[in-house]
Amino acid sequence: MDPIFTEGQEGLEKALQPPTDPKHQPMALPTEVPDPRRARPGPRARRIQVIDALRGFALLGILPMNMISFANPDWILFNPTVHGSFEGVEKWLWVVSHVLADQKFMTIFSPLYGAGILLFTTNLENKGMRPTGVFLRRSLWLLAFGLLHYGLLWDGDILMLYALSGMAVYWLRNRSAVFLAMAGLAMIAVHAVLILGAGLAMPFMPESEAAALYADYAPSADAINADIALRREPYPTQVRHRLAAAPEEAVILILAWGFWRAAGLMLIGMAAWKLRLFTAERSDRTYMGMATIGLLAGLPLVSFGVWDRIRMGWDAAHAFYGGGYQYNYWASILVSAGYIGVVMLAERRDWLPGLRRRLAAVGRMAFTNYIMHTVICVAIFQGFGGGLYGTTSRLEQTVFVLGVWMLQIILSPWWMDRFRYGPLEWLWRSLTYGRMEPFRRSPAGAHG
Repeated sequence: MDPIFTEGQEGLEKALQPPTDPKHQPMALPTEVPDPRRARPGPRARRIQVIDALRGFALLGILPMNMISFANPDWILFNPTVHGSFEGVEKWLWVVSHVLADQKFMTIFSPLYGAGILLFTTNLENKGMRPTGVFLRRSLWLLAFGLLHYGLLWDGDILMLYALSGMAVYWLRNRSAVFLAMAGLAMIAVHAVLILGAGLAMPFMPESEAAALYADYAPSADAINADIALRREPYPTQVRHRLAAAPEEAVILILAWGFWRAAGLMLIGMAAWKLRLFTAERSDRTYMGMATIGLLAGLPLVSFGVWDRIRMGWDAAHAFYGGGYQYNYWASILVSAGYIGVVMLAERRDWLPGLRRRLAAVGRMAFTNYIMHTVICVAIFQGFGGGLYGTTSRLEQTVFVLGVWMLQIILSPWWMDRFRYGPLEWLWRSLTYGRMEPFRRSPAGAHG
């Protein structure tokens, strides 16, 4: 799990130790472990740092899409015309964020999570331990964190989904890379088929059921206003509402959408780890191919999907339940592969070393930074905070995103120079192993 909400540099270093069983050996690594915070770390530390940097890149990239849900009714994620302006700068900001970010960074997060399952279990197996009990305990703690995050702060939680999906795919971790990749694609296809099936069935549904499906994509003004009013209610009222809605939302999130994509991408991540794609070990040609094919094929497909939905007037039968939704759903995988290729090339060719170091620090405390997103944004937008929910433009929300990025890019390296883990990473690790883990770095370690 470490590549998503990492247990820190030390955990990755241990996980990257060559396993005793050569069948499970992901790479051949030198025995010396240089400090990855130096300007030119050695090969092994660079392999650790590039995973951290990719995780940090994904964490920051997911914020623009989460910001939409923090600041507006969720329907805007799928239909930007239901609330606020969709003209001029506001329209183009939506187009750019949709083409470059929507589903792209979850599609980096989830494969890294799958790769992290192999890292975590390999670490334990190298110590002669059976990993299943420790992994399940770690997952159940993540599920508990997710329940608290959902109930106390925000209904857009992803931790519960990752905990459940991770436990589901864990049992396939020893299968071949080809099997894992094909099984992952099959799982991803389930949600696409469910959406298309609903669209094909709409003409034969009772009118009330079809109208309910339309309302999920294009709600009435009354529904929009009711959501805005709820988000401006006092804190206890919002908590009670989230808890009451939790069973229905869990069914929708897990059975209809999130589980199939998250779990499928985790399986693909396991395959990618076995193929050594996440550690910059493959050739420049491999990563150049990923970047070129992924971006030159993926971005035009996503852009065509935007044009297609605008052309059809955002009609729900086409734009969501028909083919319009499918362009980004599938092409986002290509774009994400392109992004991964670019990050790996940056590592291999030593592009922007200072930025990569900062991104690695963001990634090493990704769990803490993810929750920090929520705390900052609910304080700004919810009624018990700044009360700006439903009132800000996309341009204003973009300014908030840039501010949070800047904060975490500055704060994360400062913190990781002084502490072994982010605060929530330390707590999660301590709960998993049932002991208080060391937290502060020694003075010598703090200065490299």
